[in-house]
Amino acid sequence: MNKKSNWAASGFGRKVSPELVDDEFLDVEIVILLQGMNLFGDLIYSYLQLTGRNLKDMFARMQNGENFKPADFGTVLSAGRGEPTKEVRDEMAATYNMIEVPPPVQANPVFVQPKFFGDE
Repeated sequence: MNKKSNWAASGFGRKVSPELVDDEFLDVEIVILLQGMNLFGDLIYSYLQLTGRNLKDMFARMQNGENFKPADFGTVLSAGRGEPTKEVRDEMAATYNMIEVPPPVQANPVFVQPKFFGDE
């Protein structure tokens, strides 16, 4: 059974891997935006300050489909339901040099009609 984590990292989506964190950044403090769903199905967000080492560990848990509390990996700077407000985004940009990262765009699949015997 393939489990799915309730969290996605902005700019990475749900396709995270510990290998995305280069070893040279293991001791670097960073701030990321996590978005997901709580146990009641509400959309939630959390700005999290953590080291690259903890990010790598968190990505491993996400990749394995495990759920977690963001505070298990770092300091929660701001959190809430829904999307972060403009005021929160502006504060994170001013205080922590956060940049807006658009969510990954899901490409439309291309379907190719197979040729059947006798089709030209």
